[in-house]
Formats: sequence, C-alpha cells, structure tokens
Amino acid sequence: CYAAWAFARAYEPKRLAPYLPKLADIMLTVALLDREVHVRRAAAAALQEHIGRQGHANFANGIKLSTLCDFFAVGNRDRAYLEIAPKVAILDPSYRKALVSFLLDNRIRHWDQTIRELAAIAIPKLLLDDDENSMLAILEELSS
Repeated sequence: CYAAWAFARAYEPKRLAPYLPKLADIMLTVALLDREVHVRRAAAAALQEHIGRQGHANFANGIKLSTLCDFFAVGNRDRAYLEIAPKVAILDPSYRKALVSFLLDNRIRHWDQTIRELAAIAIPKLLLDDDENSMLAILEELSS
C-alpha cells in the first residue's frame, strides 16, 4: 500500500494514466475486502491519494469513490463488505467486476470462515442491479 501511495506522489498523472485503472481496482479491492483493518485503511489512504493527486477525472466517479472509501468507513469489516462495496459497485461496472472477481478468486475459499461468509453475503449485494447473466456466470464458476 505504501508503494501505491508513493506512486501517486512521485509521478505525473500522464505517466501513470495507463496503469491507473488496474491500480485502482487493486487498491479498491484491498481497501474494501482485506481481512485486516490496518491494510484496508492503508489501501484506502493510497486510493484517496491517487484520486487527489492523479485527478478525480482519471477514476470513474472519483470524488464519490473517495468519499465512500474513507479511512473511517473501511475500519469496520462488515460495513466495508456489506454496505460500502455494494455502493462502490454501482459507481462503475469495472469496480463491480473487480470486487466480484476478487471475492470469487480470493474470499469464497478463504481459510477464515467469517471471510467466506461475508463473501457469500456480499456477492449477491454487489450484483443486485446487474443482469441475470452475471449471476449465472458466477454460479457456473463456483460449481466448477
């Protein structure tokens, strides 16, 4: 998280622009879905630094994203998974995709039962206003 935060301070927006979408997805998933509070908060700080220094126009709904993923909001894991993540998913399809993919790839089969349960509850919330095909694709992936 520190390295991501430092990139925002060290490089001009035009130099980082090609990398910002992927970097945003990574910072966002960690800020909302990491198991540890200090990691979520560090990623949220890095994300806010990027939005502020690289320009909110380089992030879909950057100001709203920065407001939703603030230091205190991501402090409670249940709230981050079940309240904030669904709000973020509505902001942009790429955010929704990143969050759902991360949950499926890293949290559904997590060693910590609480994390598995949170992921199972969060996925339908993230897809609430998405089309039916997304849910079917997820069910297929889980059954394989």
